[in-house]
Amino acid sequence: MMSKRALCQLAKALEGLPVLGCLEGRPAARAGIRYGDVLLSVNGRRTKNFVDYLEARDLCPVGMDVVVFRDGVECELSLPFDDADSSPDTAALLAELAAKRLGPTLLDFPKPEVS
Repeated sequence: MMSKRALCQLAKALEGLPVLGCLEGRPAARAGIRYGDVLLSVNGRRTKNFVDYLEARDLCPVGMDVVVFRDGVECELSLPFDDADSSPDTAALLAELAAKRLGPTLLDFPKPEVS
């Protein structure tokens, strides 16, 4: 299994997000996304950071079409939402991911622009 550090380096090189795991019962887990994947795009938009992911996720209320890099190959997956998934509480989702050490760190968010 690839180390977390190596996975993060691969994701950075591919300009994607490392998948450190999925929350049980959520669309990504149901679609088979797993540790070691690199999320490249959601709903046709690149996901270079977690903000990109959140914005792209909101583009379609019924699900997500994603591209992940797995074992040297890009895979396209469809992740349909059920009613509970369609309007998630982003703060609660981030808190749950953080508690399980599956979510983004501050490094995954773009730095605010200073005027």
